[in-house]
Amino acid sequence: MDVLGKYESKIINELESKGFRYKDANYIYQNKQLESEEVAIILKWLPKVYTEHYGTADILVRSLMSAKEPFDATLLIDLFENSDLNFSLKDSIALTLASAKTNEISSWMRNQLLNNEYALERCSLVWGLPAKGGFSSNLELMSFLRKIFNKYHDEVVLKFFKKYGDKVDILFLKDKIKTSDKKLAKQFQKVVEALEKKVGSDSN
Repeated sequence: MDVLGKYESKIINELESKGFRYKDANYIYQNKQLESEEVAIILKWLPKVYTEHYGTADILVRSLMSAKEPFDATLLIDLFENSDLNFSLKDSIALTLASAKTNEISSWMRNQLLNNEYALERCSLVWGLPAKGGFSSNLELMSFLRKIFNKYHDEVVLKFFKKYGDKVDILFLKDKIKTSDKKLAKQFQKVVEALEKKVGSDSN
């Protein structure tokens, strides 16, 4: 049986004092429905857990995706922006911010992607744009995706182009194909073909 770290033990003990029983962080992650009180305890100790064991902290961050109610994302944002955590750990934080039930963070998400330089860990924030980006329509979402396209045109962005794009986006991608290398051009062309099937091909 693995020995729990000092701060992981504190989380487990505090949760137990509130009526929530877990063996370790992995069992918290497996719960899939965390009450607000549980989330608060995890967030309280999370910075300390990072000083003790990165893997345990990473599991706890990912467990927050299962929060039943919105929670304050201030701590996660601070860890994402100001810590010296590596890409993999920050990527987990970004994915949690993008998918978990947090307080309103749409302006922060948009600013990270639009006004900051490209960073690999920011890619996961793109996942949250349709649901948490604060857009009132698919047209607004696509307008934003076109603005960040030169920095972020990975598989996720292209997936959203296929799902939410229209004839404007077909023309946009055709223009990008002209100036892209062969590999990217091929990827963009596949999206164009998918969009033309969906919305029509009279976009030349």
